[in-house]
Amino acid sequence: EASDPGIGNKPVLEVFYFHQVFRNYWLGYSERCHHFVQKFFAISKPGHFFIYVIKFYHGLNSLDMIKKQANYSKSKEVDEIIASMKVVASQSESNFRNKLELLEAEQYGVTGGHIVAVAFHAYNTAIASAQKAKFVHEQGLACEKAGFYCKRMKDNEKSLMYFNQARECYEKWGSTVKVEFIQKELSKLM
Repeated sequence: EASDPGIGNKPVLEVFYFHQVFRNYWLGYSERCHHFVQKFFAISKPGHFFIYVIKFYHGLNSLDMIKKQANYSKSKEVDEIIASMKVVASQSESNFRNKLELLEAEQYGVTGGHIVAVAFHAYNTAIASAQKAKFVHEQGLACEKAGFYCKRMKDNEKSLMYFNQARECYEKWGSTVKVEFIQKELSKLM
């Protein structure tokens, strides 16, 4: 666990907490991610660009926690995050449209979205938006989330397709950790 870089220096703390949220989310440490989200929000000014990126990861992390624990107490918070992401996506489409669409796809998949065609459309829209914005890591993330949705729906063929796309994105991004993680998921399906 990283220690705080020093109390009293808000700009440094904001950047530190931002990176801890990002790092812990991508490494799959849900509780640590949540911890640093709370620390970030405690010192941040409203309207700051970082806030919306943190909200994106906080929303995904909350949805992941709902999936793991079947605890829907975070659902209202996710609704609020999606509402704020709709506003920021309307103001900065290239930075936030794909994030909003992935949050909506995940929310649909978590809260009983078992109309598979609707879920595929939602995930594919998020994937296309991330690709258009040239956010290869978020394109990979959307593919990964779609792969896990398909796995939960027992559609191994589509799950393999999405996981292969995720692996390609993560290879482009240069994340060996994520490539290895996805490769393990692919091995389980073969």
